[in-house]
Amino acid sequence: MSEETVTFNLELNVERAIDSTRRLETLLYRTLGLLGRLGLPENIDQAIAKVQRLVMTIRLLHTAMIALESASGPVGWALAIVGTGSALLSMGDLVYDYTRGV
Repeated sequence: MSEETVTFNLELNVERAIDSTRRLETLLYRTLGLLGRLGLPENIDQAIAKVQRLVMTIRLLHTAMIALESASGPVGWALAIVGTGSALLSMGDLVYDYTRGV
């Protein structure tokens, strides 16, 4: 029997997926903003505001993940910690509002 070593190199190109996700997020956020300006009933305005806050929280989490991945040196780690803290506080606000029924 002979031993063979097989090596795989896997390279993922997620740039296009990230770009498409950002475009979709921008489209959703702007569309919701426009709908909010149309003078819709109060409960619809509240729902739009909740969705916008959710989108912003997801964006903060994404930014925090990128900051944590690329953190180097004291300033990089400080930015990563502050970004993660902001995202966690935003998530906490959403959960608190949801549990209160706001």
